[in-house]
Amino acid sequence: MEGYRLRMWNRLLVCGLALLGLGGAAHADDVKVQPAPGAGFVVTDTTGASPRLQVRESGDVLLPGLLAAPAQNQRVCFGPAGILGGCVATPDGGAGLCVPDATAAPRFVDNGDGTVTDKKTCLMWEKKTGTVGVGVVCTPATCADPHDVNNRYTWSAGGAGGTAADGTVFTQFLEGVNGRLCATSTCPKLGGHSDWRLPLLSELQMIVDPTKGNCGGGSGACIDETVFGPTVPNFYWSSSTNAGIPLNAWFVGFGNGSSDYNTKTFNDFYVRAVRGGL
Repeated sequence: MEGYRLRMWNRLLVCGLALLGLGGAAHADDVKVQPAPGAGFVVTDTTGASPRLQVRESGDVLLPGLLAAPAQNQRVCFGPAGILGGCVATPDGGAGLCVPDATAAPRFVDNGDGTVTDKKTCLMWEKKTGTVGVGVVCTPATCADPHDVNNRYTWSAGGAGGTAADGTVFTQFLEGVNGRLCATSTCPKLGGHSDWRLPLLSELQMIVDPTKGNCGGGSGACIDETVFGPTVPNFYWSSSTNAGIPLNAWFVGFGNGSSDYNTKTFNDFYVRAVRGGL
C-alpha cells in the first residue's frame, strides 16, 4: 500500500468522477478532515461516505487502494469500486478516472495523444500511424517508430523451448512504446504511460468491427480506422497462449475478424498495444 506525506494543517484534495462508486466529485470544500488519534483520520464527503485513512508516525498518510503515490497536495481520484489513484487529465481539460459505461456513445474517444479510450471497457489503445503498405519485419536495427502500422514482430525468440515471451514484440515493440528504448526508438512514453502491454485475445476481439472493411462488404481492415488509425487487414498478435499447445499464441485476423493460433517462434505478425484503463 502506497502513501504520501501530508501536513495535517494542509487541506486534503480529493476529486473523482466516481466517488466510491457514486457520481460527482469531492473537492476540498466538500470534505472535512476528522482526526482519529492513534488510528488516522476520516474523510467524509457530502454523501456521507467516510473512508478511514491511516497516518504513520512519519507523517505519511496511507490511502486504501491507492494506485500510485502522488506528491504532497496533489489531487487524488476515486475510480471504479472506490480504488484511489492519480487524477488523469481528459481531453476537455478535466481530471478523473474512467468508469466503464456499457451504453457510452460514442464508445471510443480519441485522446489526441496517440491513444484511444474505450469507454465501455476503460481500456486504452494505441493509435497506429503511417500508411498501410509493405510489412517490415522488425529488428533492433529497424522500426525506429514503434507506432508505424507496417511493423511486424515475433512473439518468441525460442526461449523455454519456444514458449517464452522473448520475441521482438516484448523486447522491442513494448519497450519502445513504454519509452525504454531511447537510443534506438521513439523515446517518449505513449500518452505519458509506461504500462503498455500486448492485449489478451478477448480484448483484441472486442475492437473488431463487423461493419467495417472486408467484414462490412467493403475493403480493408475490420476496424474503425477513423478511431484506431491505419490498420493492416492481417494478423495481430495477442498475449494469450494456447493452453493446450503452449508453443502457439492466439491472434486476430483483421482481414475477416476471425481468431486462430500459430507458432510463436516462426511467425511475425502485426501488433497494437493496450493498457488497463485510466
